[in-house]
Amino acid sequence: MKLFGGDFTSERIEKLTQMSLSGNMYVHPVTTEFDRMDLFLSKQKREVKRICEFIANQEPLITEYSALTGFFRFDESVVGDAFNRIGHPATDECIRLFYLQKVQNLSSMDWQHATSDYRRVLEKGLVGIIEDIDVSLAQHQAEEEVEFLTGLKDIAHALIGWAKKCSDRAAEFAKTVEQEEYRANLERLSKALLRVPKYAPGSFYEAVLSIYVCFSANPDSFGTLDRYLTPFYEQDLATGAITREEAKELLQEMYLMVQAVTPISSDAFTKGGQSHFCIGGRDKDGKDCFNSTSRLIVESMMELPIYIPQVTLRWTNDTPRDVLRFMLDAERNDPMKRISVTNDDKRIKAHMHICGFPYEEAINYTLVGCNEPAMLGGMSANNSHGNLAHSVEALFHEQAKQVCEASTFEQFHEMFKASLYRDLDIIYHYDDLYNLERAKDINYVSSLFFNGCIENAKSMTRGGVNYAISCIMFLGTVNVIDSLAIVKQFIYDEKLVTMEELVRALQADWQGYEELRTAILKRGKFFGNDDETSNYVAKLFYDDLYEYVKSKKTVFGYPVLLGDHTGYNEHFKWFGEDTKATPDGRYAGTPLTYGISQSGGKDRNDLTALLNAISKFDVQGLSSATVTNLSLDEHLIRQDEYFEKTVDLLETYLRNGGMQFQLNYVSTEELREAKACPELHKGLRVRVTGYSEYFTNLKETTQDSIIERTIKE
Repeated sequence: MKLFGGDFTSERIEKLTQMSLSGNMYVHPVTTEFDRMDLFLSKQKREVKRICEFIANQEPLITEYSALTGFFRFDESVVGDAFNRIGHPATDECIRLFYLQKVQNLSSMDWQHATSDYRRVLEKGLVGIIEDIDVSLAQHQAEEEVEFLTGLKDIAHALIGWAKKCSDRAAEFAKTVEQEEYRANLERLSKALLRVPKYAPGSFYEAVLSIYVCFSANPDSFGTLDRYLTPFYEQDLATGAITREEAKELLQEMYLMVQAVTPISSDAFTKGGQSHFCIGGRDKDGKDCFNSTSRLIVESMMELPIYIPQVTLRWTNDTPRDVLRFMLDAERNDPMKRISVTNDDKRIKAHMHICGFPYEEAINYTLVGCNEPAMLGGMSANNSHGNLAHSVEALFHEQAKQVCEASTFEQFHEMFKASLYRDLDIIYHYDDLYNLERAKDINYVSSLFFNGCIENAKSMTRGGVNYAISCIMFLGTVNVIDSLAIVKQFIYDEKLVTMEELVRALQADWQGYEELRTAILKRGKFFGNDDETSNYVAKLFYDDLYEYVKSKKTVFGYPVLLGDHTGYNEHFKWFGEDTKATPDGRYAGTPLTYGISQSGGKDRNDLTALLNAISKFDVQGLSSATVTNLSLDEHLIRQDEYFEKTVDLLETYLRNGGMQFQLNYVSTEELREAKACPELHKGLRVRVTGYSEYFTNLKETTQDSIIERTIKE
């Protein structure tokens, strides 16, 4: 596998790389003037008419190095794609009032990710999708449903017209190109755009081009790219229609164009969560489907010095060790840190037994954004982050009298569970409210490629999707587990302190109780040490969560799983600022934990103990949008003899039930130096919470949280 820094696959890809990383491949929307008489149309007809006119008015970005084109970007003048939420007035107002703003220190509205389902357009093209719309039109008579479906049909025709315009522009531009190879690329591009995405692609090239053109409708995730492309790749290789290097170049150009979707002026340009997709996993026959296409997809990405997209391996119990080794070897040689791994079998089990999906649908998921699960052609059906530590805080600062009356841990636990469920009711209530506000907007463009929207004659914003999962991101998960463990150990098991004394210590924010806090930090049986106490309370806590969510549905009827990352934003800091002291030794106002791992030296035992603890507590697979940040000593990755043992260790962790992991192997000292002297460490890149970023670009609180992960006693 070549890595960037050496020779590029070709001069063409090198030129496109330079242009993409300099911001010169960013596609600007073309302003469109609309007829004032549109005012007299119904709202749906007006919105669809203007979307179609807007698409027709755009101009494709084409260079002499292009073999792909067709991406366009919406502006505020029309109802755009679901990911960027441009032109969705009710959503915009809700974002203005609630986005990244706390409600009762329990809820904060955040973004949603989603993925188009490219299978339908690759199987039958836009003309086949139009036929599906006609079938649905014959089955729906309500005026709003008919207008919605007619709108989808109009937009499908507009996309066909857009591809024709791109074809014309490519043909015109080809005439100006002197180099024969590049001119031939443009001529081929022009001819292909007359076929796709109007009709089903007949080759690997046409399949990649179809995906790229349709990416404009929801510029977020590719979904399960290897599954889409394998039939085309294998067919073309067998007939000699394409070589491996030619296929690699096409993938690389598509990656570069996806990197270019984010403007260079955005702080998200160097983050790795803007486009997240999966490879591998089980297929409809139950077989592990990592194959030569999967490998090509990863190798193609590793040769490019770009930040976006990032990829997760869906590991199964049948994934060969050499596949996991290949992915981890790619990860350790990737300065951009674009790779993570998830447990496919555990996710599929949760999709079936908690979400109620049939197997053939349970396998159709990808990871998007910072690690949220999305079914193909579906969104992450949640809108928010929640503060789990509030339920512990409430016991000791608002219900102290009742807590002090608990004579057993079991009685205390029942009080905690009641507090937890009260908070969860509020958190899910607000998440439903955010979704109901979004439902006031009808999305057309993305709904064209979302599962169920055509058949249900309903926008994806209004519950039109058949299969979706809600994974609210909860902060403070490990704070809660550690707090429960300390209560059990110090008060009920070892009787080192009374409940009354602990209550007084917390209400005094540990002032005057420094010896007790020191004893807790030194002797506490914290999560991640694989001891009986912390393992017990961790499982007990997740059993509580399971009892709450197992029959829980969102306002649109979607099933509920759990998440625990903080994303690009510092929810862990914001919630923590208004959360009082907790039994785990945390001071009032300090940040909460995020993800499922340990920090601050509380994982006193070795890495094996941490992995064992993580793999045991969530037996149901609730933590679907979890992030497990593993900080390893660098020699475990860099030195080959230790690396092989690390591969074995991580494989065992997955076999034992671990859901996900992402790796950092930077020392505490180097991170502290980078924080103190950022100008000397601008190239230091880390995994954060489901994405990667340059350490020196991160906010101070996030930097500190990463440093805390690496501290060992």
